[in-house]
Amino acid sequence: MSAALVTELTRAALIGAAFIALFVAAELWRKLGAPPVEWTRKLVHFGGGVIAALFPWLITSHWTVLALGAAFLGILWGTRRLGLLQSVHGVARRSEGGIYFPIAIYVVFLLGSGRPVAYFISVLVLVVADAAAAVLGSAYGRLTYDVERDKRSLEGSTVFFVATFLIVHLSLLLLTDIDRTLSVLAALQIALIVTLFEAISIEGNDNLLVPLATYFLLFKLTQQMPETLQLQLVAQLVIISIIGLMAWRIPFVTGSGAAALTLFVYGAYSLGDPEWVVGPTVGIAAFGLLFARRIEDFRASNPKYQVIAAFYICIVPTLLLLANNIFKTILLRPEWLAVGDPFYPVFLGACAAQLAIAAWNLEPTAGGSALGMPGWNAESSARPPHEWSLAVGFAFAALVVVIGPGAYAKGIGWPSIAVAASVALLGPAIYHGARHLAWWPKHPPWNIRLAMASVALGSATVLAALLPALARR
Repeated sequence: MSAALVTELTRAALIGAAFIALFVAAELWRKLGAPPVEWTRKLVHFGGGVIAALFPWLITSHWTVLALGAAFLGILWGTRRLGLLQSVHGVARRSEGGIYFPIAIYVVFLLGSGRPVAYFISVLVLVVADAAAAVLGSAYGRLTYDVERDKRSLEGSTVFFVATFLIVHLSLLLLTDIDRTLSVLAALQIALIVTLFEAISIEGNDNLLVPLATYFLLFKLTQQMPETLQLQLVAQLVIISIIGLMAWRIPFVTGSGAAALTLFVYGAYSLGDPEWVVGPTVGIAAFGLLFARRIEDFRASNPKYQVIAAFYICIVPTLLLLANNIFKTILLRPEWLAVGDPFYPVFLGACAAQLAIAAWNLEPTAGGSALGMPGWNAESSARPPHEWSLAVGFAFAALVVVIGPGAYAKGIGWPSIAVAASVALLGPAIYHGARHLAWWPKHPPWNIRLAMASVALGSATVLAALLPALARR
């Protein structure tokens, strides 16, 4: 056995012992001091994160991290099944944060090979900013907002933003030779985006979203010029202001729903060109105005779209946006996919299709308030015989509202408009037929899942017909 392997195994054993000692300390504190369970959870979360943040300087192989993560997962799974380790598992709310945590550590360590500072920052944001936000937010939080069945506070989110900015900026300034102006701008932008991710996280998935988003943004933003980041930061603040103002004046989304929509629109701006923002922005504004016309119908039940609803509405356009970005910037083969924006017309059509289906279903429903999904209970929606004509009408309205401005801004021709129109019509058509399936559940959130699946199938069908034509050009 080589000396390097002995050193690796010894360090892994010491790290494992440190984690075990952390669990023991949290259990002793729970039994002797009777603190709130959230405090003992944060002790394990913070202490484990600090240990994990040092992995690049302690461990050389990702296999060692994988083994430690698997052991950590095994302990958490076994103790939860046996009703043990209540210092971690004893919270009333459902949380899978303990499961997401080692997965995130391993993935970021694997991605961050050769970039220890980026790994260090990503883990530190998770453990320090999250712990500070949880402790100070629970102690001083007064202005709360809903995240599905959970509540967060604006005070806690503000603490998370400030802590994230300081961690990113000071780490880049002290541990790298990056330009000071670039460090400030990158830290501001990362803090804003990651705070939005933390604000929409549910069931502990911030333990996965926060470090991965931080690492990706560090990789992307620190390679750009300060002037570019200034423009992106201004665009980010404008998007936040517009969607926040809409959510305040036309309350069709909760604060967390508005945060999710903000991330979607900013992603369209950041990963695409500014023209990619036109369709989503106009579509959201159109739906808000449609909602405003029916606002009196909603006041009694007060249903608002939340994170899950925003996720299902935005996921198909987001995947198309990511595919376009990947083929343009990362995958250079096949080359015909890197020319222009081949996914843009389908992206516009998917936005229009979602708008058409959402508008068609716009009505208050039983249970909508609890799930944050108004208008998605097909069981309570008695449609007239001419519902197909309504679907077509809404689809054409969505074409005019979304595809028209987007096509004008992008300068795309009639063939691309025809592609977008095909998706915008095919998605609602599939939805119209599938919603009558006897075996499909008729209650929220299954109807909105059906809408997502219908738009995805319509987009995939059009892409399957479109890509061979692109390959021949």
